[in-house]
Amino acid sequence: MSKILILSVTAGNGHNACAAGMKNKLEEKGAEVRVIDILKRYSSPINIWVADGGYCFAAKRLRRIYNRFYEKYRRKNPLKRYSCAAHGVVLTTVDGLLKDILDFQPDVIYCTHFYGAIALTDLKLVYPLPCKTVVSNLDYVYSPFWEATVGVDAFAIPNEDFIEEGLAKGFTRGQLLPIGLPVDGRTLEKTDKSEARKTLGLRDGVFTVMVMFGGGSFGEGYKIFRQTVKALEGKTAQIIMINGKNEKSRKKIQKMKFPAGITVLNVGFTKQVPLYLSAADLIINKYGGTSVTEMINKACPMLITEKLVGQENHNLAYMKKKGVALSFKNKKQLEEKLLYLYANPQVLRDMSEKCNPLIRNSIEDLADYILAQPKADYTQIFENNADFCGVKKKVKAALKTADKAERKKK
Repeated sequence: MSKILILSVTAGNGHNACAAGMKNKLEEKGAEVRVIDILKRYSSPINIWVADGGYCFAAKRLRRIYNRFYEKYRRKNPLKRYSCAAHGVVLTTVDGLLKDILDFQPDVIYCTHFYGAIALTDLKLVYPLPCKTVVSNLDYVYSPFWEATVGVDAFAIPNEDFIEEGLAKGFTRGQLLPIGLPVDGRTLEKTDKSEARKTLGLRDGVFTVMVMFGGGSFGEGYKIFRQTVKALEGKTAQIIMINGKNEKSRKKIQKMKFPAGITVLNVGFTKQVPLYLSAADLIINKYGGTSVTEMINKACPMLITEKLVGQENHNLAYMKKKGVALSFKNKKQLEEKLLYLYANPQVLRDMSEKCNPLIRNSIEDLADYILAQPKADYTQIFENNADFCGVKKKVKAALKTADKAERKKK
């Protein structure tokens, strides 16, 4: 039985959802799996807040400032990988992480966030970990600090389009796995649109829009929903509103009256998102990488707000280039593009067909890749009488040495 350790970080929901999905898939295949949120387990409350609550606050209140810093760090010279800002957070985790690795002795460590992959890269500067290390990029862009993860054995990227930039970041071709983002496998199930609508009590042959912004700190869902209703007034249409955990939004919608011809399916938190996607002709959403991938797998065309942050802007740019998404800046553009798609069903069909080349059975393929790795033998690391005290101090010194060596390559 393979032993797999999964390292995640709570920074929004995508990384933990990916970790949970991969855990379930690996356990289905007979592996023993442990999941650790490395900040919650090893780091300080302030670092935990910055990664999640701080990110959500910046995304909602300080979007332009966040985006400027995001692009500034994304343009950093990759040769400065061993002195980038992320190491300050990562160094708070290495003592506890090494102890847990040696206690559990996994054959493979899989990461859903760059913090975990940086921690492993840093630890391997000092300690010869015998396990294989794998990380997934959960966006369609190399965000800041990925260059600091070059010590992992394998880096799962969305597809072949991202190989060249990966090489420029310092990865070897052998490290780059164009395997896709490992999202909920149910999104790959072929559910007939008519059957999905029948299951949900919706009419077949009627233009159906899904609005899904979730119940997090972004607060756009209810506003976009109302604008969608207004744009489609006088038309025959169905709107699926996924409120997530935003009960305030769901209750407000429950009290609303809608124009004749508009049918609304008002949904709270649900684990049936793949079914709702199967029923929709179009989704209006924000643009995290895992959400994008679920829409792609369901071949669902996308109409996306441009009020995005960092990686989401790049996800949108990539999907617009591929012809599977349109975007809007404001209420006027939302109405114009929604009515354009309403009047041009062939455009929607074309967008849906363009999703097909992007579809990957990623969670299955990545699980098989992980389980194909050899058993790890920890005998040598213990026999070498390695000093496991003062791990942070040793790693910090190794980073300085590695940084000097890297900068000489300029």
